[in-house]
Amino acid sequence: MSIPHGWLVRAFCAIAISFSLTAAAIAAGKPRLVVMTDIGGDPDDEQSLVRFLLYTCDFDVEGLCTGFGHGHYQNTRPELLHKGIDAYGEVLANLRKHRPDYPSREQLKALVKDGHNGDPHSVGPGMDSEASEWIVRVLERDDPRPVWFSIWGGPRELAQALWKLEQTRPAGKFAELKQKIRVHSIADQDRTAGWIKEHHPDVFWIFSDALFRGIWREGDQAIVSPEWLEEHVRTGHGPLGACYPAKASGKAGVKEGDTPSFLYVVPNGLSDPEYPEWGNWGGRFQRDGDRKHWLPAYDRMRGKPDMLYTIHRWREHFQNEFQARMDWCVKPFDEANHPPVAVVNNDRTRNVLRQEVAPQTNLRLSAAGSSDPDGDRLAYRWWIYREPGSFWDTPAIEGDRQAEATIAIPPEAAGRTIHLILEVTDNGSPPLVAYRRVVLSVTGEPVPPPAGATDVFDDNTPITTLPPPTGAGTWQFFRGVNLNGPAITIDGNRWEADSAAGFSSNGKPTENSEVTLRPPTNPERACMIRTFRWGRQFEATFRDIPKGDYAVYAYVWEETGPEVFDIAVNGKVVASSYTSGSPGQWRRLGPWNTPITAGKLTITARGGAANFSGIEIWRQTSAAQQ
Repeated sequence: MSIPHGWLVRAFCAIAISFSLTAAAIAAGKPRLVVMTDIGGDPDDEQSLVRFLLYTCDFDVEGLCTGFGHGHYQNTRPELLHKGIDAYGEVLANLRKHRPDYPSREQLKALVKDGHNGDPHSVGPGMDSEASEWIVRVLERDDPRPVWFSIWGGPRELAQALWKLEQTRPAGKFAELKQKIRVHSIADQDRTAGWIKEHHPDVFWIFSDALFRGIWREGDQAIVSPEWLEEHVRTGHGPLGACYPAKASGKAGVKEGDTPSFLYVVPNGLSDPEYPEWGNWGGRFQRDGDRKHWLPAYDRMRGKPDMLYTIHRWREHFQNEFQARMDWCVKPFDEANHPPVAVVNNDRTRNVLRQEVAPQTNLRLSAAGSSDPDGDRLAYRWWIYREPGSFWDTPAIEGDRQAEATIAIPPEAAGRTIHLILEVTDNGSPPLVAYRRVVLSVTGEPVPPPAGATDVFDDNTPITTLPPPTGAGTWQFFRGVNLNGPAITIDGNRWEADSAAGFSSNGKPTENSEVTLRPPTNPERACMIRTFRWGRQFEATFRDIPKGDYAVYAYVWEETGPEVFDIAVNGKVVASSYTSGSPGQWRRLGPWNTPITAGKLTITARGGAANFSGIEIWRQTSAAQQ
């Protein structure tokens, strides 16, 4: 019988790409990963499990540990892990047509380790569990690679392992083992997270507080909708797709709040997980002072800081890959799509490239040699990821949609870093993306940025002054009110006390002087921030305001945990689904330009508990009125 030539080409490509992927994984060493889940609480853990099983070919999975998390402190549910793995086992033969390095069902089932069913917040004598003992073994394994703990619930089993190791191993050996630990924790869901941070502050800890919601909130809702889920996951994709719950707590469709913790480690060329401030599918983070702890960072979405955008900016890409991998469960190689291979300057690895470059030069980069295992046509995009770099501007790229590109390094970029991303996208169904990142270190002495060139994103850099609004005419300070606080001078302008005439608010008066402010600021502004009013139906009203055009700022901050709310000025929503962030984080939101004709200005917040510290109003004066 004759075999079509096209089929032979595809079969050869399948074997070649499978071999190259496996060889590359062995050469580079896959990331070691332990999942810690409170599966059985919110069904979103079962959702995350389905996606995770499709990525087990990209990791050395070394543990699947049960435990407790938010609102789930009853019984661990290892049987739900086994249920998902059994469904995976039924499609494994087909998955291996696409990636021969998927682990066996038996391998994964042997990694399921049950956590302690006692007090979920305690560590110490008598609190060992199958999971904590297994973690001890994983850390003591003769393997120099770090171990990533993808924590979907609470970290109690890791805390108990640390306690056990400290009690039973020499101090030097214990310190060596701790250096292997890498934690990506979704919301720190039991009190042992605080115990670890207090007793072992040298443990590498990424704290995804609220940021993880970018997996489903904001952005393109069509590709996380119930309809998308039914078509591309739950129906017609075998037993594994059928295991995916149709809804999770509070949401139908894709929720998967825990998924960013392992997407962060996926080796797809976009980043290096050792640098949380660089950003990838799992979000972008900033260092908390000089500790080895990282907190959520912000990217610019349409010029405004947005924590969730650090994840949902990539949503189309990671959802397309999820769709493709679900196809791998049921389709042969030549009927499914597979990611392309991105090459930069002849480098075929997925490593981040670093290059030193002089200012006022043109740097040429080439994606020649990039390929696709399915023979699909490739499209190229070179772009600057501004936020991870230290240069405040976006250098021009000639040929940004071509395989060959040239970036012009400005003279003022001296002494700064620039992060350049290459995306290579195929035209398969769905289209898939391969990435490469080039970190450019520009030589020379750094020069200070021009006024107004930087935004407040770095929570470690102190804020001393903040500028007035910009725009036509002249802006004059009109009023500032220190909510629940005394009269005070800030940035040279005299603010009124909370009892000011013509002002009222229904927020509950509160103050907190214990939480460290992020970013640090001067004593006057700090005093204003720490006294505040809060409420889920917050409202503040100014009366008897002269007719004119005004700009409004609101100081909001977080002193406990992340809340999400909408802010409106005179009934118009000016900040939708704002996420307040981690404890200590504050922002001066605005300016919101507002014409006033009826003498009244009302600021409201609806949704989560919003903390308002101050409201600042500026009036616009035309040149003719000066």
